[in-house]
Order: sequence, then structure tokens, then C-alpha cells
Amino acid sequence: MQQCTIVISTANERINSLRLKPYHKDIEYVVVHQVYDKYEQNITLPDCTLRDDVTYIRLDYPGLSISRNTGLISATTKYAYVMDDDVEFDPESIMYLVNWMEENHVDVATCQFEFNNGSYPRNYKKIPFKHNMLSSAKISSIEICLNIEKNREKKIFFDERFGLGTDLPSGEEYIFVTDCIKSDLAVWFYPIVCGVHPNITSGMDFYTSANKTLAKREMLKRIFGRKALVFIFAFWLKKIPIVTRAGFLWPFTKRMILGIK
Repeated sequence: MQQCTIVISTANERINSLRLKPYHKDIEYVVVHQVYDKYEQNITLPDCTLRDDVTYIRLDYPGLSISRNTGLISATTKYAYVMDDDVEFDPESIMYLVNWMEENHVDVATCQFEFNNGSYPRNYKKIPFKHNMLSSAKISSIEICLNIEKNREKKIFFDERFGLGTDLPSGEEYIFVTDCIKSDLAVWFYPIVCGVHPNITSGMDFYTSANKTLAKREMLKRIFGRKALVFIFAFWLKKIPIVTRAGFLWPFTKRMILGIK
């Protein structure tokens, strides 16, 4: 039986809403708490951070990718699952996924999550499949479980220029997974629900600010290099109906196509 560390990122007063599951013999936690609000410097920590199965780490600066990397580096188990502080996760499903990875020699696995209302963020396939550069574009960070030993060996972590708390507030999970694929790690999807998320996710909004749109452009440049212009145009074309209905066609176009803030 393998063990897994659930790496949870939280910030400021949000840690007081953290609800960890009861002790599980195969699960440990690393809670990375970023405190950058000047009014929260002396925040009182919840009792769960004092548990023997919990490693608490405080950082005094923002950056979700920094938080993720700190947690992954601090994990002492072979496997680690990336988690947010507002997800109701299922330890038994996570451990089922971990054991499937071990049995099938999978280095990075993605799974499913659902919303509080019972819907799903997209139509998931019903059978396992190996990810490619395109299928991995749909992955959310809270769907990722990895063999952290393999990632350390390949020196693959989240790109800290991307993600919430930076000037490029998205795209870090797509970059992370494609880096794994480029390094010949076995990256697979397995159809199991491991968590329940509030109905709204940050990834749904990619156009209401310059930084959100430019993050998509820079993400594609980071992943595809000289071929990026083709993917930038394809992304722009696909999203035209959405941004037109929202009244953001010109701002979205100048930022996505021209790179003008």
C-alpha cells in the first residue's frame, strides 16, 4: 500500500475554513499558508494544523505556483495530490487513484471533480487514456496526482511566473502537465471523482482583464514555442462567441492576438 501527501494551498484568513478529514493511515498533509494581508499577520491557526499528520508551512508572500511547489518539495511520501482549500476531497478515492498509478506505472494521473450542484466542469471520458498536448489543456490543478519522486528526478515543478498571485494569473497547470509529457513521464487520466468544488471556478473567466487574457497568450508561447501563433489564433477563434456575448471582443482580440495590454 502506497502513501500520499495531500498538498493544500491556502491564504490569509481562508485557513480558518480549512476542514481536513479524520486521520487516515496512508495520507499525510502539507498545508502551505500564504499570509500577505497586513491585517492578518497575527492570525490564529485552526487546531487541525497541529495534528501529527499535518506539516504546516507559512509563507509571507503570494503566488499559487510558489505555494504548490513548496508543498511538493516538502512532501515525504512517494505520491502527492494537489489540492485547494475549498474542495471537499475524498481520501478513499485519492488512495484508489494512487494504487492504480502504482500498479500501472503511471507518473502523473488526472481524475475528475464535480461541482456542488452535481454537475461536472466538462464531459469526462469513461475509460483511462494517455494524455497528449491537447487533452491536457482541459486539466485543472485539483485533478492532479503525481509521483513526486519522478518529478524531482526530472526537475519538473509549477512555473512560478504563472498562476494566481502573479501578473499571469492562470495556465500553470497546463504548463506543468505538458512539461511532464515533454519529459516522457507517463501522464494518464483515470475516471474517478476525487473532489467536490464550489460551482464557480477561476478558470471560467479568461477575458475580463488584460492580465487574464495575456496569461493565456504567454501560456501558449511557453508551451508551444515557435508554433505558438497557430495555437493563439485557434484559441482566439474558439472563444470569439463567448467574449462577443460578454462585450469583450476588442479588448480580448488586441490582447490575445497582438499582445497589447
